[in-house]
Amino acid sequence: MFAAAKYASKQPFIEMTWITPDGREIRAGEFSAGANTPVRFNQDSRLQRRLERETGIKNVSVIEGLFDDPNQEGLQVLQGTYRLDATALLFEPESTLDLAFVSYGLVHGWAGTDHQRRDLSVALLWGTPIAMAFGLLAALLTTVTTMGIAAFGVWVGGWVDGLIQRITEVNSIIPLLPILIMVGTLYSRSIWITLGLVILLSIFGLQIKNYRAIFMQVKESAYIDAARAYGAGDMRIIFRYLIPRILPLIIPAIVILVPSFVFLEASLAVLGLGDPFIPTWGKLINDANSQGALFNGYYYWILLPSVLLMIAGLAFAMVGFALDRVFNPRLREI
Repeated sequence: MFAAAKYASKQPFIEMTWITPDGREIRAGEFSAGANTPVRFNQDSRLQRRLERETGIKNVSVIEGLFDDPNQEGLQVLQGTYRLDATALLFEPESTLDLAFVSYGLVHGWAGTDHQRRDLSVALLWGTPIAMAFGLLAALLTTVTTMGIAAFGVWVGGWVDGLIQRITEVNSIIPLLPILIMVGTLYSRSIWITLGLVILLSIFGLQIKNYRAIFMQVKESAYIDAARAYGAGDMRIIFRYLIPRILPLIIPAIVILVPSFVFLEASLAVLGLGDPFIPTWGKLINDANSQGALFNGYYYWILLPSVLLMIAGLAFAMVGFALDRVFNPRLREI
C-alpha cells in the first residue's frame, strides 16, 4: 500500500481490513501516513503473528496466511474475490490522502523480470522483429540505392561519374556513429529518423567503388552493344541489362550487411540514444546498466539480449556465406 498525505501538523491515520471470499475479516494493519509512506504486507511481523494464530501454522508467510482456506487441512488457497478495505482518519480540514494498492507477483518467466517487475521475455520477443526490420530495411535500401547510383554513374560517365566518386570519397571520412549520437542528443531519438540517417549516410559508401568496377566490365559486354544497336534507352539499359547482371552477387552482401545495422541500432540504444517508446535489445542492456544489474547479480538481464544479438549476427553471417557459395560461380564446388 502506497500512501501520500498532505497535512499541516497531524498525520492521517489508516486502518486496513482484509476481507476473504468467505466473509472473514482480518485486521491487515494500521499506520500513520506521511508525504510518501509505503507499507509492505509481507514485511509486517505483527500481521504475520496474527495470521499464525488464525491458521494455527507456525512460520506461515503473510501471503500464505492471507489466502489460506481455514476449512482445509494445510495451506490451501481459498478461491474467490478478495477485498482490501482502508479506513482513514483525517484530523485537519485541509488534509488530503491518496492510497494506491499494488500487488507484486512472485512468479517470473524464462527471462526473469526487470526493476519494475516487468517480464523481460515480452521485451525480448518484441525487440526481435524490431531489430530484424531495422537491419533488413537499412541493408536492402542502402545496397539497392548504392548499386543504382553506381550503375547510373558508370553508364553516363563524364562529370556525373566523377561527382559520384568525389561524394563517395568525402562521405567515407565522415564518422557515422558520432553523427547519430549528435542527432539523438540534440534533435530526436526516433527509430525512423535514425533509420533514415543510416540509409542516407551509407548510400555513398565505399561499396560504390566495388560496384563501379563490376559495372565497368559489364558495360563492355556484347549484349550491351546489341541493346544500344536496337535503340534501347539509357534507363532501360541500366535497369534491364546492367543491374540484373550483378543481382546474384549482392544478395549475399545484403544478408551479411544486416547484422552490422542491427548492432548499430543496439549500440545507440546501449548509449541511451535509442527510441524510448520501443523495446529493443539495446534498450534492455541500457536499462540493466542504469539499474546496476551486474552489481546486484542480475546477469540474465544483460546476457539474454546480448546472446540474442550474437545469435542474430552469427545466423545472418552463416546464411550470407551459404548464399555466396550458391550465387557466386567462383565459389561453387565442382
